[in-house]
Amino acid sequence: MNMKRSGLYLFACFFLTVCAPSIAQDYLVTVTGDTIRGELKPLTFGMDKKVQVVGADKKKTTYPMFQVRTYKWKNDFYQPVKGPDGYAFMKVIKSGYLSLFAYQLPNQVTYDGQFLLKKDGKSTEVPNLTFKKAMKNFLEDCPTVADRIDHDELNKRDLYQIVDEYNACIQSKTVDHGKIIAQRAVAEKKLSAWDVLEEKVKGEADFEGKANALEMIQDIKGRISRAEKIPNFVLEGLKSSLTQDTFKQPLEDALKELN
Repeated sequence: MNMKRSGLYLFACFFLTVCAPSIAQDYLVTVTGDTIRGELKPLTFGMDKKVQVVGADKKKTTYPMFQVRTYKWKNDFYQPVKGPDGYAFMKVIKSGYLSLFAYQLPNQVTYDGQFLLKKDGKSTEVPNLTFKKAMKNFLEDCPTVADRIDHDELNKRDLYQIVDEYNACIQSKTVDHGKIIAQRAVAEKKLSAWDVLEEKVKGEADFEGKANALEMIQDIKGRISRAEKIPNFVLEGLKSSLTQDTFKQPLEDALKELN
C-alpha cells in the first residue's frame, strides 16, 4: 500500500515538474502566426516598444512592436493598438466587435487608461468628465445602449456591462441582417420561376382567363416578396386558368418553388 502511494506521489511530482511550466509559460504570437514560448520581458517605455523573449536555451530574442500580433504575460493578453499617443501595447480587458483595453498613461507604468476600439476602426478614450456625452455619441449605432446611457441607467461604473450590451446588440443586428439576406435570396429564387411563368402567359395569344391568370401571378409574386403565405384558393384558381399544355412545365416549376 505504501509503495503504491509512493508511486503515485512520484508520478504527481513528475507531472507537475514537467507539465506545469509549459502550461503556465507565457508566449508571443508574431504577425506571421508563429507562436514563441519563453520568459517574456515587455519593453514598453519610449517610442521603440518591443518584447524580449528568453527561450528554453536561454537565448534572448527581441521582437519590435509591429512584428507582434499579441502576447500573453502574467495571465494577461496584450496587443498593439493605435491609441491617444500613437501605437502602444495595450492590455485586453474585453474583446469583441467592441473591445476594451487598458493602457499606460504618459509617464506611468500601471495600466490605468481605458480605451475602446470597434472592429470598423473607430475608437475613443474612456473619459471621466464627459463620459455620458462621449459614450452616447460613440455607441449611437445601438440606440438601446445609447439611450440607457443618456437616461443615466448606465454610467462609467457599468463600463464592462456597456461593452457586453453593445456587443450583444451588434451581434443581434448581424444575425438579423444575415436572415434578411438569406430570405431575399430565397425570395429571388422563387420569383425567378414565377417571372418565367408570367412571361410565358404574356407571350401567348389571348385566351379565356389570361387577364385573371396574370393578376393572380402578380398577387403571388407580391406575397412571395413580403414572405406571406399564399392562399390555396389563389393557387387553385391559377391552375384552373392555365390548363393548356404550353403552361404545364413552367407552372410546375413555379409551384415547386413554394414547397
